[in-house]
Amino acid sequence: MASEQTSQPESRGSGEKEEEEDFGYRRFPERTLGQGKKPALKGKIITSLFGSQYRCQSMLKVALDRPQAKLLLEAMKNSGCAVTNNRHISCENCDKHVGGGFDSSVSQIVLCQNNIHSQSQMNRVVAHELIHAFDHCRAHVDWFNNIRHLACSE
Repeated sequence: MASEQTSQPESRGSGEKEEEEDFGYRRFPERTLGQGKKPALKGKIITSLFGSQYRCQSMLKVALDRPQAKLLLEAMKNSGCAVTNNRHISCENCDKHVGGGFDSSVSQIVLCQNNIHSQSQMNRVVAHELIHAFDHCRAHVDWFNNIRHLACSE
């Protein structure tokens, strides 16, 4: 999963093998490889209406109205990859080191609602992840097997 780091990367070592095997999904605990977001528990519905889920959705709406986001969304649409907010963008709780990510297995942008604390941060994360989504759509990036593809997108 392509992701935006919000702090220094962890040291290499035994954790490197685990990271390679789960493709970074451990940083997104609400996701499983190839399946997107796990179903929410009923108890989370009330808190999501008034908590970080609502705040994330509100900031996302503003971020998607910015010129850079509009340009990327239009470019994706023209490339045959129209984005539907409810299907292709998800606000979730993540590991404390990540602001967001692009899950190529389900073509979905993940916004880390517990780590995005300002509108400017949301704007940056959305733009960054939309670039990954556009690259995935346009160039059919091989995220996990071609380091050059990943480096070019970053």
